[in-house]
Amino acid sequence: MSGPRERDRPRRLETRAIAAAAVLVVALAIGPFLAAAATVRHSGTIVAMDPRGRTLTLAEVGPWPVQGGKTRLVSTVIDLTPQTRYAVFLRVDAPGRFAGDFIEVPLELSDFDVGFFVTVECELRGGRLVATSVSAMDTSAPALEP
Repeated sequence: MSGPRERDRPRRLETRAIAAAAVLVVALAIGPFLAAAATVRHSGTIVAMDPRGRTLTLAEVGPWPVQGGKTRLVSTVIDLTPQTRYAVFLRVDAPGRFAGDFIEVPLELSDFDVGFFVTVECELRGGRLVATSVSAMDTSAPALEP
């Protein structure tokens, strides 16, 4: 003899399966967004470099702290790894390319120096910023005329 609980068992199992599938679908849908949020970008002037300690320090403007009527620079320390990629973007005027187009040229850490303006793609690891790429732009080329 089966009671009301035993008759409801298939329905409860079906409800649990639907709920588990819904959780899985939501997790798969938001997973890429959560992973993308782990990457941050910092832009500023290199004010210190420690090649041995594998760090660089940027002076950034933002998020617009003002102190005494002046914009205050924010100091950001970023760790470098052997996997960190380095590059410079150069303006070119070459056949087959748009006038004033940029190309990316790979560099080494030793090619960078204090005073360079860079953009650093970072991941947050263990509460520290770790650079995946460091890019500079060559500003020595003249601007294009409209």
